[in-house]
Amino acid sequence: MTDSQVAVAVGAVDDRRAQAVTLLEQLLRTMEVPATFEAKELPDGTVSIAVMPGVELPGVALGRRSPLGDALQYLLNKLVNKPGMERRWIAVGLGVHPEPRGARPQQRAPAPSAAPAANGNGAVPSRPSPPIRPPSPSRSAETDERALVTEADPAFDDAARALAERSASSGRVYALVTLGALERGRVLKAADAVPGVTARAEGEARLRRLVLTPDKVVPMPRQRLPVDGLPEDD
Repeated sequence: MTDSQVAVAVGAVDDRRAQAVTLLEQLLRTMEVPATFEAKELPDGTVSIAVMPGVELPGVALGRRSPLGDALQYLLNKLVNKPGMERRWIAVGLGVHPEPRGARPQQRAPAPSAAPAANGNGAVPSRPSPPIRPPSPSRSAETDERALVTEADPAFDDAARALAERSASSGRVYALVTLGALERGRVLKAADAVPGVTARAEGEARLRRLVLTPDKVVPMPRQRLPVDGLPEDD
């Protein structure tokens, strides 16, 4: 690189810093905020600008990060770093120069817990182990709803038996939803008395349903849907 090229490169660096200060001054002037600036270049190429406002800014504590400082910093980096140029980070701080990028406060080590005192024999008493609780039953375990005691309801039992017989004869799978535990128990017991079909309850809570599955499942014909209440063609 020749001396003239070095001079041009240095001038570009100085122009970048001066341009950032000029733009920041124009932004604050538009906001009617008088301020003075102190700009410097860091070893990593970052341009650091400290803004000392001449008036008190609501919600802004000098020396601390604030939404106003973040917004000014974002706008400067968008305006100064044009597409195709080597990007140089513009850091803005209110009242002081911002901390270098990547600097993080050191975390304090956790305080050591107090050791248990030794007894008269010099041995440290062991802490009692917590009681072992028996595992809770799985929520997905199916309940035997057939064992629920229900009152006699011949009409419901006949309808449940007829539906089970229709599933066995047609080879179709039926699913019953929005039934209570007692109603599911009635359908299960009614279906058990019908040969050629199996009834089971699956799911949990409001999503629990009862499924009637025939021993010989017949696939649905194409482009045809079953119509409730009408006899199906053989």
